[in-house]
Amino acid sequence: MSKTIVNIIDKSNPLPAYLFTKEVYSEGDKLLFISTTEEAECIGHLATQLGIAKEQVESILIEHHSDQLLYERICRVIKERLNTDTEYYLNLAGGSRYMTLSVQHVFEEFHTYFFYTQTRENLIVKTIFDNSIYDDDDEVYPISYRIGLNEYFKLYGLTNDADQPRKAIRDAGFAKHLFYLFTKKMLGNLDYNVMTTLRLKYRNSEFIKIEEVEHPKDKKMTPIPNLSKFLDFIGFIPEKEGYLQKGELEYLTGGWFEEYVYYFIKATLNPQDIAMGVHISNNGLKHDNELDVCFMKANKLYVIECKTGVYSESLFNDIVYKVCALKEVLLGTSNSYIFSLKNDYKGEWKKTANYMDIIFCDYSDLTSPVRMNDIINDMAKVAHEEIQH
Repeated sequence: MSKTIVNIIDKSNPLPAYLFTKEVYSEGDKLLFISTTEEAECIGHLATQLGIAKEQVESILIEHHSDQLLYERICRVIKERLNTDTEYYLNLAGGSRYMTLSVQHVFEEFHTYFFYTQTRENLIVKTIFDNSIYDDDDEVYPISYRIGLNEYFKLYGLTNDADQPRKAIRDAGFAKHLFYLFTKKMLGNLDYNVMTTLRLKYRNSEFIKIEEVEHPKDKKMTPIPNLSKFLDFIGFIPEKEGYLQKGELEYLTGGWFEEYVYYFIKATLNPQDIAMGVHISNNGLKHDNELDVCFMKANKLYVIECKTGVYSESLFNDIVYKVCALKEVLLGTSNSYIFSLKNDYKGEWKKTANYMDIIFCDYSDLTSPVRMNDIINDMAKVAHEEIQH
């Protein structure tokens, strides 16, 4: 008996259908997608993402106008396309409740195994619809498949470069070293002036010659007389003697903190996939959106915006709005965080962020091992996956 995997299309949340198919698909299986005509456009995209040949994919489309969404009409349209010599694996996660009830009713007349894919806890429930509710014959399986960043973004129709992540400029040890200097307030005003000038005047340069910046002959250049002294103090040795390359300029003006967060998450949470500086966009956007640090943990997407400092309430609000905009681009599927070395003494920024469903971690959090352990454990709880050391 041939086997067909059946999913009800939910354009806004294709993950359950994708993971269910990844779990139960075997070579030679057919796919059947049930959808309203309005949702049908993503069937081809989903099949492509799954890597299934077009000849193995079928669809049943329900017209979404007039009286065509009446229960009996839905049942008739579906039933006409089914046959008794096929074994159906039906995933009931997806579509409206009305559609799901109709689909379930029709498939009960055929050789069908019923499943429900629960992505929140990464589980698939296999159930039998019968008259007995006391025999405990439901079966629960953990979803073993783990989706990567590039794969996840593509599933939601987002162009991205997660498969070509930004490389780290320095190792974890140096990022920890800078974190220590910053949090222990070992940097003076001259050091902060150097970093500020680098950020405002030279961050976007392809490279700078250190000697020229310290003693510029061009009056249009902004001098940084203490640049070499600053580099010596923090122990930063340029890759090319006498020069700072673009990546190094970005690193010294805040990129180091992104790398610190990247290394910290990688070491403590053990995500399945993690990257820095990923750019995402969709057809409705004219510009890219950059994710400072993003990672997948048990098929959940996490995004962290990293800021060494937040100097005003208006700037903080701009950051929150940016993160909210990213959540909208990601269709609300991300778990969003802001990590900042600014101390939120009154807790007002935490409240603002929390109101927007964003977790704000400030200086007091980042410098407290106990608090950071709690934050990591909370991330793991959202993923419903234990941390493996």
